[in-house]
Amino acid sequence: MAVTPRLGLIVAAIAAGVGLSLVAPAAQAAPEAVVREDGQQAEAVAEAAALAAQLAERQQTLSSLNRAADARDRALIGYRAVLARYGYHGDPEAVSAVLPLASYDLSAGFGLTGPLWEAEHGGQDFGASAGEPLVAVADALVTEVADAGPYGLRTILTLPDGTELWYCHQTDATVVAGQQVGIADVIGSVGATGNTTGPHLHLEVRPDAGSPVDPMDWLRDQGLDP
Repeated sequence: MAVTPRLGLIVAAIAAGVGLSLVAPAAQAAPEAVVREDGQQAEAVAEAAALAAQLAERQQTLSSLNRAADARDRALIGYRAVLARYGYHGDPEAVSAVLPLASYDLSAGFGLTGPLWEAEHGGQDFGASAGEPLVAVADALVTEVADAGPYGLRTILTLPDGTELWYCHQTDATVVAGQQVGIADVIGSVGATGNTTGPHLHLEVRPDAGSPVDPMDWLRDQGLDP
């Protein structure tokens, strides 16, 4: 009967050993959980950094777009003022024509006859000071800059539809044949060259490069009030 206590000790030792072996895996699992948690935190930090970088990039892009829009608005304000000076007061993006000069007095009109002309007056005269800037009435191609006898120094602009605009009696020209010009671009200045009694612009409008029509009617058809 003396074996029983010894057996009890052996069982207790075995149980203790089993208990230790059962506890050991739990103790070993703890570092793996920490590693997984650290990995998840690192991924979260990386995602946050990437989102922050994307946000910064988008903010920079938005800032650039705002600056560009502001510059465009400022340019439109300046362009609007230029167009208004030449008789156009609408939307700058819808402009199709402007007046050929800013400061003038209307003088001899279309169709007049008299000793000053060999035939009917084929244009509209705009009395102005010598040197007053002349501008392109519309987007056009410069097809001639030359002395034209009684017309003096003449610049001819040809519109996309074939209409010719004759600017006559100029003091000088700032464009050359073959050059493209935009609405309100300066092309020269008022003068008194050729057959004239004083400085003025003689403007002719010739659809399809043919016979002249009344420039006043043509300008009014463009929505202007000369």
